[in-house]
Amino acid sequence: MKRYNFKFLILSLVVVLATSCEKWIDPAMNESPNSPADVPMSLILPGAEAGIAYSAGGELSRYSNYWMQQISGVQSHASGHEIYILLESDMDNLWKWYTYAGQLMDLKRIMDKSVEEGMESPHYSAVAKILTAYKLGVSTDVWNDIPYEDAFQGETTGQLTAAYHTQEKVYEIMNTLLDEAITELGSTESVFSPGSDDFIYGGDLDMWKKAAYALKARFAIHLSERNGDAAYTAALAAIPNAFASNADDLQFTFGTATPENAPLFQYDEQRPGYIGGLGAKMIELLKNGGDTDPRLAIYAKPLADGSFVGHPAGDPLDEASMVGDYFAKADATVMLMSYSELKFIEAEANFQLGNLPEAATAYNDAVKASLAKYGVSNETWEAANAAATAGTISIDMIMTAKYIATFLQDETFTDWRRYDNIIGLSIAKGANESEIPRRFPYPTNERIYNSENMPEYGSITNHVWWDVN
Repeated sequence: MKRYNFKFLILSLVVVLATSCEKWIDPAMNESPNSPADVPMSLILPGAEAGIAYSAGGELSRYSNYWMQQISGVQSHASGHEIYILLESDMDNLWKWYTYAGQLMDLKRIMDKSVEEGMESPHYSAVAKILTAYKLGVSTDVWNDIPYEDAFQGETTGQLTAAYHTQEKVYEIMNTLLDEAITELGSTESVFSPGSDDFIYGGDLDMWKKAAYALKARFAIHLSERNGDAAYTAALAAIPNAFASNADDLQFTFGTATPENAPLFQYDEQRPGYIGGLGAKMIELLKNGGDTDPRLAIYAKPLADGSFVGHPAGDPLDEASMVGDYFAKADATVMLMSYSELKFIEAEANFQLGNLPEAATAYNDAVKASLAKYGVSNETWEAANAAATAGTISIDMIMTAKYIATFLQDETFTDWRRYDNIIGLSIAKGANESEIPRRFPYPTNERIYNSENMPEYGSITNHVWWDVN
């Protein structure tokens, strides 16, 4: 009977397995199909666009428009937000998943992939840069100083903390990105170009170029308190190359399938009753002293008796008009920047430079464009309310009409700060602060894990850099 040296056999088997496993075990078996090592730009872009629109129509819109009294929070945390109780923890998802680890990281991946050897795709790079500029803009406008260039090192260097840029520097970066994007959009050679994967413009590069110029006009006007006439001149210089009609609007339309629903619809479904409806100030302006604005029935739903009622700030009623279906339906469209906004920028810039006839014309066009957007153009109403002249136009008129036209957009919060409450909002009843806040707090995780870089921001009533007054 033969005797075997089992120790030798086991050692031999281990050696054979170690040296030959690649021949009979597919190394790809350890790669998860749900976590691919590489993703094409065409798959990254739609997710980035959807995420940007979701945050714009979600937390950015809700928080800023509670304060701007366009809508009212009446239950649970929403009632706290209404009276200015906005906590560090309220910022965590918006900062992490809907800004840095989400959209900005995805857009950086597109920019990085677009310059890989043999993959040079300036058209994708341009779209990513425009969306990055937009996202940096809405982020710095609510937080002030924020990270950017140092913010995406975790995967490559293991660096998990990031230095902050001043808001002034962030605006320089935003404008540089837009200038680079405009140049890249003019390239005749691009290995890959956006197409049906672009849920905003369907790969129309001319539209993206208009959007870049429109954002340049917006960013220029934001700095009016810092740059004075130069801000208005810069805005006017960008406008001829920007949007020419409502068809050019920078917007995102969500879907009816459950995973594709618009943010306000999802919020109302998951937290019914938290948003109590429109604010009293918004309803008051839409009632327009008895000359009812045609947009009233679009923005709000009537009560059973056909009336429209809004909640006073911090003092909810038993019943008020809920947000209209145009904005609250499953497949709603979230506006990032509109032609109407651009025309209001043109009106403001011309007014401040003393070009009153041009300001009046732009104002009239802006109001008419807003009504046309919702299919409620009305010649009789417009003859009384969109017929400003050089002798009647005023900055109060321009900014109040813009407040109405930018319903549920965070841009309203920026304008309110630039003109120091020109529309006359009151302090919410029972407010946690003695004044309406002027910025968001930084998130909890930044204070805990990046405190050496996070600026001291003090109260949420502190001003951001461009908010001088």
